[in-house]
Amino acid sequence: MSSLFFWKDWGRPYRLTYLFSFIAFIISILLLAIVWAKGLTNVVHWDVLSELNELPITFHSFSDGLLDYAVDGKAYAVSEQFIPSRMEIRPGVATGLLVGICLSFVLLMSAITRFSRIRYLISMAVLILGLAFFRWEMLEIPGLGSNYLFLLLTFIFGSVSYYFHAFRPDRTILVRLSIFALLTTLIVGSLGVLSPVKFPALVIVSYGMPVLLVFSIGFIFFIATEIIAGLVWLTSAGRSEATEGATSQRRVLGMNNFLFISFLYLINLVLIWLKNTKFIDWDVLAISPFVLYLISVTLGVWGFRRLIEQQDAFSFRDAGAYFYLGMALLTTLTIGYAFATANDPLVEMFEDVIVYTHLAMGVVFVAYILINFWPIFQQNLPVYRILYKPKRLELSLFRVVGVFGVVVLVASGGAIAFRQSIAGYYNGLGDLYTAANELRSANAFYQLALEQEFQNHKSNYALASLALSQNNQTAAAFFFQQALLKQPNPQDYVGLSQTYLQTNLFFEAVKALQRGIRAFPKSGELQNNLGFLYARTSVADSAYYYLKSATAQAERDEVPESNLLAFYARNPNVIAADSSLLSDQKKLDYESYQANALALRLIDPTTTSQPTKPTWLASESAKHGLSVGRFTSLYNYTLAEQTPDSAVMGTLKRLSQDPANQDFTDDLLLARAVAEYKSHNQPVAFSLLGQLAENDQRNGAAYRSIAGLWLLEQGLYRQAAETFGENTDTTSIYYRAVAYTKANDPALAQSFWEISAKSDSAVAALKQVLYQERKPQTDLEKAFYAIYRLDDANRGAYWETILDPSLKTVAGVALINDYLEQMQWRNAQLVLSGLPNAKQVNPVATSLRNVAAIRLSAFRRSVGSAETMAKELILPQHQAERDYWLGQTYERTRRVDQAQKMYRQALQLAPLNARIVSAAAQLAQRKNQTKSAYDLVLTALPFNEDNADLLKTYITLCLSLSLPDYAESGLAKLQAATTPTDYQAFMATYQEKLASIEKSREKFLQ
Repeated sequence: MSSLFFWKDWGRPYRLTYLFSFIAFIISILLLAIVWAKGLTNVVHWDVLSELNELPITFHSFSDGLLDYAVDGKAYAVSEQFIPSRMEIRPGVATGLLVGICLSFVLLMSAITRFSRIRYLISMAVLILGLAFFRWEMLEIPGLGSNYLFLLLTFIFGSVSYYFHAFRPDRTILVRLSIFALLTTLIVGSLGVLSPVKFPALVIVSYGMPVLLVFSIGFIFFIATEIIAGLVWLTSAGRSEATEGATSQRRVLGMNNFLFISFLYLINLVLIWLKNTKFIDWDVLAISPFVLYLISVTLGVWGFRRLIEQQDAFSFRDAGAYFYLGMALLTTLTIGYAFATANDPLVEMFEDVIVYTHLAMGVVFVAYILINFWPIFQQNLPVYRILYKPKRLELSLFRVVGVFGVVVLVASGGAIAFRQSIAGYYNGLGDLYTAANELRSANAFYQLALEQEFQNHKSNYALASLALSQNNQTAAAFFFQQALLKQPNPQDYVGLSQTYLQTNLFFEAVKALQRGIRAFPKSGELQNNLGFLYARTSVADSAYYYLKSATAQAERDEVPESNLLAFYARNPNVIAADSSLLSDQKKLDYESYQANALALRLIDPTTTSQPTKPTWLASESAKHGLSVGRFTSLYNYTLAEQTPDSAVMGTLKRLSQDPANQDFTDDLLLARAVAEYKSHNQPVAFSLLGQLAENDQRNGAAYRSIAGLWLLEQGLYRQAAETFGENTDTTSIYYRAVAYTKANDPALAQSFWEISAKSDSAVAALKQVLYQERKPQTDLEKAFYAIYRLDDANRGAYWETILDPSLKTVAGVALINDYLEQMQWRNAQLVLSGLPNAKQVNPVATSLRNVAAIRLSAFRRSVGSAETMAKELILPQHQAERDYWLGQTYERTRRVDQAQKMYRQALQLAPLNARIVSAAAQLAQRKNQTKSAYDLVLTALPFNEDNADLLKTYITLCLSLSLPDYAESGLAKLQAATTPTDYQAFMATYQEKLASIEKSREKFLQ
């Protein structure tokens, strides 16, 4: 154990500095393992490309008891593909490597100052030569061009190094490390400040890569014997073994076991070499060369100590330990940098170097052991203690033979390792110029790399990325194809598929993904994208299969889960065939998933549950720009929610005004209009729809249709007819005919009934009945005639023959209202009592009946009856009428405060209802709340300019507020909206009011 933790016996400065260096070495190993495991994802990650799919829906519907009205619109579903990012260049990785290089340099410089004179001079010469090849002039330091910077660095470090070596060899390692660390930090910091280049660390690393490769290859060659040396220790070190006499004897594995294990190890290396050189094409299970490197470099911590101590070359504590860790750190970080930048030519070069050096040196080192230590091994003595004290031939001779062996192995592969090192160097320069946005230079270096190794993945993928940045899909497709030749990745297949999609080669895109799945059957990203493409076709079963498979394979399973919901939303027949598919919906916070869940809810008219509010609305994300998923979830939620809260409405308003969301502005305004309408802020809703219809000629008709139906629901019939009049489609013409009919203007409606009846037999039947072209026959026709032929005093006869309870109730309510308008409350009472039993009719008819009962109670001033009926079933669309007639009951019985309260409730639900607004304004005026009354009327008047009662109230309020000009304008409108008799009667009141105002003014002036 003492030999394992050999530094425990060192002095404090040596122990602490060595542990710090050792920890840095361990960290480098961990970093290498991490970037090795990540592979291509070090520089390429999966992005998600979202696509909006429109789904026709009915997001609002209502009924007048006879006819049903559907407000059609669109929901959105989000379909998503995985797309590989472009090759990422991360200068921070180069900065990290440079920090490691500097630490290695400090360790090496501090160590070699304690070497003997010859070793010191050779080591310094090698280091200085390495500095010379770092291309310092590329930093463009002012005044230090050409080789001046190199000469300055050589002078500084050379003089300090020689001072420690020749004059102060007694200085402890802590002093040497501190001085060299301080010098290195100052120089690197100064170069970073003085250099005008954008990424100085990336420049140094990229142009200095040949030096790092040479140093790393030399170190790998040096440690290539460590595994065999470890086997010597394993097979010759004694093991204590208990005996019956309680004594112990030494037991070793021996020479035969050493030869057997060494043979297996060398066979593994031979198989890797044969496979890499294409001599065999077996799917052999071999240990990775990088695992061998990690084992070797770790064993070398103890093996190098044994070598130094047995050869007595120099002090391991003062120099050897730090020299080894410096070289190990440099090599490990260089290999890690190759993985971190996905520079596969360098990775393959290191792989070959590890195999060649370990194979060649393994063979010659076994020979070295057999030649020098065969008798000792046979005696079961601890050979490892004298492993580097040969009796016959020196180890250096075998290392020379090993060098020749490595050269032979390199040559057997056509010197591909050398060409790969050059390709890797050019790839690094390509990365440098890509990061500096000098794309032409980057392209040139990547092309040079391809000349050395045309199949290398790094260059091909990088060139494909550059082609995509220039929107050159053809070139990108070519380079993606090239990237597939040697080291294919799922990202290459997806990238190739995307280029085909961009050039409208749909089936080629599908084939590319199919090939990818054959190569990577467990790639959820490929499965998701293939399912996405199949979902565009009629091959629904394949789309479902691949999307379902992707949910179990993709790293981001929420994407295929979301796509499954989008698939269901776009293919409702699939759900109709198997409703259990929706039973396994998950609760995910992913915006697209929530959006598609809401889309599914919108296309299913039977769903009555409250929609789930998107979780991102409660986070800080709601304050930023919208992604496709967030927009869709917000939009769908607004359409699905029946009572939107103020927070959502505020978010809609803010986001619709944010320029960052300009691609979604129209849809956000529509969602906001829907939210405002559902919140009973109809003026704002109609204003937003008008703005949309005016600014969007393509979708203007759809916006006007929505507005027209909402106006119909609010009882603003003439406004609805005028809005539908701007459209030319048959449905709008039909709704225009209905609107004029509801406005009691059958003459104006007739031409529109004629047009719409041509394409619909049901409409034609209603038209014939309405205009007495034939007698009504069905219950619907009888009810329709009874409601809208107000000029026929005998229409009640048809009502009596209606058999359908609901239709009879609706028609009866129309008769009741007509009788009450004519002050014939007894007839109204008779009709009400003759209506069918409430249990037999539908909710709409029941609600209408209850409202009519409250109105009759108001006419009879029966508060108790009105309050009782107000507690019965009344649908939300009739609640404003309920509150109004209950208010009328209170007002007619002089309960002014209660009446005003009910009017306020009615106004909150229907602020544009002329009857409600007139009653509320008149009561407010009587309570000296003239200004608030005026505001109420002013809001509703633009939508009711044909309503005589509202115009009269407006004119009266204008006079009360001393606005005679506005009053005169109102008079002109009143004259067009009412009969001459009614107008003259009001004029008498108007003149009297005007005279009273003038008289009051004269008194005030006196």
